[in-house]
Amino acid sequence: MEYFQELKATKIFDFASEFDCQAMMFCFKTKFKTFDKNENIITQGNRIEDIILILKGGGIVENIDILGNISIVMQLKKGDVYGVESAYAGDEFYKDSVIATEKTLVLFMNKHRLINPCENRCKRHDFVVKNLMRLVAESNLKLLDKLTHLSKKSTREKLLSYLGLMSERAKSDYFEIPFNITELANYLSVDRSAMSNELSKMKKEGLIDYDKRQFHIFNNKIKY
Repeated sequence: MEYFQELKATKIFDFASEFDCQAMMFCFKTKFKTFDKNENIITQGNRIEDIILILKGGGIVENIDILGNISIVMQLKKGDVYGVESAYAGDEFYKDSVIATEKTLVLFMNKHRLINPCENRCKRHDFVVKNLMRLVAESNLKLLDKLTHLSKKSTREKLLSYLGLMSERAKSDYFEIPFNITELANYLSVDRSAMSNELSKMKKEGLIDYDKRQFHIFNNKIKY
């Protein structure tokens, strides 16, 4: 079947044979769709009909409040899902938008067919639900990371919290972040100009060096 290798490479369908995948694509009333960079995969405020799985590429989850302020909730990469919590909670409308950050292949799974077991109560469905819950747990850990950054009082503290975690994850003082400057400011909920000024100050003080998304953090000089 088409896209079997992409499905098999995800944590949701890693248990499945090609026959299993074909059966589940029918059971979950799935759709495959490719999006260009900066195209909306999900639009905030639209009615929730599907849970999505990123098969290739990636995206960002973005929220716009009533005043028009933009906040980046999290990054989505290959194998990540969006919409599971809202679907199971019974929400009617998407609370955020999902925007492709590059050419992105997405699997849409009908929420009604996914959260309600089929008549046969097949083991395939149980496996998928279990794997979905595992991905939801991982997603919640990402949100906890963000809350940790946002709990810091100053822009510098938020930056150091975020950059320190990225360095830790990369197991190196040299690393690349997934956001540009504007996106990073939106993710940390700080003013872009103020954040840019703080980054420049930190660079002059010898705490960090950076070029666009590439960062070098001098951990031995920083007191967290």
